[in-house]
Amino acid sequence: MTSSTARTVKEDARALYYLGLKEKAEGRLERAIEFFDAALAAEPDFPEALCSGGFILQSTGHHEGALAFYGRAIELAPDYFDALFNRGCLQFALNRLDLAAADFARAVALAPNDAGAKSNLGAALYQGGKLAEAVDMLQKALALDPALVEAELNLGSALRRLGRDDEAREAFMRAALLKPDCAEAYCGLGVVARAKGEFREAMDYYDCALAFDPKLEEALSCKGSLQLLLGQFEEGWEGYENRWIDSQRPIPSSDMRFDVARPETMAGKRVLVVNDHGLGDTIQFFRYVKLLADNGADVTFAGPAKMKRLLATSGAQVAWRDTNDFTGAFDATIAISSLPRAFSTVEKTIPAAVPYLSAEAELVDLWHARMPGAGFKVGLCWRGSQDFRVDLRRSIPPQALAPLAALPGVALYALHMDVGADELPETVARGIQVFGDGFDRGPDAFVDTAAVMANLDLVVTCDTSIAHLAGALGRPVWVALRHVAEWRWMLERTDSPWYPTMRLMRAGAGDDWFELYERIAESIAVLAQEKEKD
Repeated sequence: MTSSTARTVKEDARALYYLGLKEKAEGRLERAIEFFDAALAAEPDFPEALCSGGFILQSTGHHEGALAFYGRAIELAPDYFDALFNRGCLQFALNRLDLAAADFARAVALAPNDAGAKSNLGAALYQGGKLAEAVDMLQKALALDPALVEAELNLGSALRRLGRDDEAREAFMRAALLKPDCAEAYCGLGVVARAKGEFREAMDYYDCALAFDPKLEEALSCKGSLQLLLGQFEEGWEGYENRWIDSQRPIPSSDMRFDVARPETMAGKRVLVVNDHGLGDTIQFFRYVKLLADNGADVTFAGPAKMKRLLATSGAQVAWRDTNDFTGAFDATIAISSLPRAFSTVEKTIPAAVPYLSAEAELVDLWHARMPGAGFKVGLCWRGSQDFRVDLRRSIPPQALAPLAALPGVALYALHMDVGADELPETVARGIQVFGDGFDRGPDAFVDTAAVMANLDLVVTCDTSIAHLAGALGRPVWVALRHVAEWRWMLERTDSPWYPTMRLMRAGAGDDWFELYERIAESIAVLAQEKEKD
């Protein structure tokens, strides 16, 4: 039996808890926490007080303390919906997406008709790259509550990543109808319109988004990227400065400008260049680092150590340091992807002298010995980063490579470090040489790949870092692109102002990779026959 004293303690604790709720409701958070603490002092195993205290700790930035309070509340009451929901929200805010999804999934199981829990679970699944699951959960949330604007926005984004553009457009349109001043909805509509090649409509949507929220970084970045795609470089670089969201911005934007026609704008300047994107961007824009150094700037590059050996072949006199080390006194600290803006780059002023990187002679000889024969030698790269935030649709279905594997007199080499046993269809796998474990497995990125490229007649690649490496080495390279590709490849043209030895091979409307690779195979066949005659 429970004693009267125990009942009195519990009643006192609950009374203190209710007083804390009142203070919390009226915005007096410090006073509220005092009551919750008093309630917990009287009754330490009090899930509701722990959850409310956790919420206040979360609201005041004490995240680890809040997680501890939520965790204890859940230990005491495993089916406590509010504690699971609140902890999921905090884990999501801290970008601990798997933990957030687990908490929201438990909350959904407890309350299947709670649209908010399903919406949050869908958001966590989307941010974690589980796109199909996210779509399913967000649609279920909206079936319960069609007025959830955030759910529509996340649904539109997930559908867009999956290539379901028409459905994405409908989701963003519903969000705009629910909230006519929703800048994010108009930005999403702009992204879909751009993907479909509707550039005027895309620009109008971005402008509409910015009319409602002039500081919306996604809209500024998307508009800038579209301007670059259309060749409007001067305006485009400004918008491109918003390519980061706040949590990913490594350094503030720099106003420093350099002028090749006036070397004094570079000579003697102490410049810290910070790597800010993928390795393809590093290779593409390192030409500007070399330009700074060659014109007398004292350049320090904060970049990935694995790229030092390759980039050193440029001959640029550059000091290296860790990617995240921004310390020291500099005249300018600038992201490497911001250097085109700093040089006021337009199409005709792109510094496109290639090669500006080179393969090491000893490695060229080593890999030459592993590539015997006199046939037409083609290096293949068919996939890039598998991070869902990168456009996965840039990668090529391995089945589309079949026409190349069937070409007589053509030797194919995989420019991938890792090729899964079942990744390539058998008919394709038989025709492609995979170099295996020794290929670029050391601490230095791309040095073996560069040497292999020096022994190839042609590189055929999707839009990934391999394309930039081949271009920077001055090797013949064909890049297989979606019909509407990323901004740096511009529109319709078959050449690139960034890389003179590059040919752009574009899919038709609908991005039919199979048809594109049939065309590529036909063109390679002609080159192979010409080499055989020579």
